[in-house]
Amino acid sequence: MSVQITFFGAAAYEIVTSRGQHVLIDPFLTKNVYSPVKAADLERVDLLLLTHAAFDHFGDAPEILRRFRCPVIAAKDVLHLLERVHGIDPGLFRVTIWGFLQEVVGVRVQAIESHHWSFAVTPDGQLLSGPALGYIIDAGPDLRIYHPGDTALTLDMKLWGERYRPTVGLMHVTLPEGEGVSLPHMECYKTGEITPQEAYLASEWLGLKHIIASHYVDPNSRDVRVFLDLARAADRHDGLAPRITVMKPGETITLE
Repeated sequence: MSVQITFFGAAAYEIVTSRGQHVLIDPFLTKNVYSPVKAADLERVDLLLLTHAAFDHFGDAPEILRRFRCPVIAAKDVLHLLERVHGIDPGLFRVTIWGFLQEVVGVRVQAIESHHWSFAVTPDGQLLSGPALGYIIDAGPDLRIYHPGDTALTLDMKLWGERYRPTVGLMHVTLPEGEGVSLPHMECYKTGEITPQEAYLASEWLGLKHIIASHYVDPNSRDVRVFLDLARAADRHDGLAPRITVMKPGETITLE
């Protein structure tokens, strides 16, 4: 069976593995006006992965967990938020941190470092903070999908490429801009956590065979176009010739 990836905008994805498991990552759906799919539209979730507690990654996690009662992999601060603020059953939690490899519902998930932050504020004003994560998901025979969360560029990516050998990368190339997704004082931000140039360099270090641009809501945004131009013009003398994909929110692709 082939592997399917559906993009919902920002960093939200569904991966249907070669064995048919439905893995949902960073489900910012209902309040994302750019996603044609909302949490109520989901028909099946077998495993939920959360990279960190930011609103555009944490998203509809509580509603999804109440409805599907699926396991959720996340760091301790995110799970604490789910339990203490949203009343989610801790029996669903599979806590992780950088380096942990887990197999949950038959899916192997490697947690790796994200050079970023994770924080949330509780209703009584307490600050929850913890480590941000990335994940490498074994989706099928020789198909290992890397979701970086919101990481900045790090030389560790060379190590991850050598050690974990991801084949597909959901590489964020910009900060989302638009209704309900832009950061305050958006005009101040000249880059996101990683630039289009750094995203391509990271892809080289990781040794990716297929780069899927990520972390946007408009596939025609400036940074996405810059990334595409860069990838098309890149020097191929080093042997890197990855497939490049830019998806629209709601689009599904099939990986063989």
